[in-house]
Amino acid sequence: SSSSSSEEKALNVADILVKMKAHDYQQLIYTINKPPRWNEQVGAYVLNFNGRVTMASVKNFQLVQPDEQESIFLQFGRTGKDEFTMDFQWPMTPIQAFAITLSSFDSKIACD
Repeated sequence: SSSSSSEEKALNVADILVKMKAHDYQQLIYTINKPPRWNEQVGAYVLNFNGRVTMASVKNFQLVQPDEQESIFLQFGRTGKDEFTMDFQWPMTPIQAFAITLSSFDSKIACD
């Protein structure tokens, strides 16, 4: 038997769903796609990738917390015809970042 308290236990999927529905993010890191800003010069909505992403694509995205949109947890974008770049930071792990970026290909496969 384990002596750890319920706060220290990892959340299971059911717990996570209940917390998400209740907007209780205390033990979760809740991220959203950073909304792009209108750029008059380009005449389009853009995200600032600080030179890391070099091509426009529907697959380009940045994940941020809703109340702290300047701190980017994960960014992913096109750098060539079949090339992309991925940047992430703690608390995201490499496998989480890679899984999220891979999932972006599934729903947008016919858009580019």
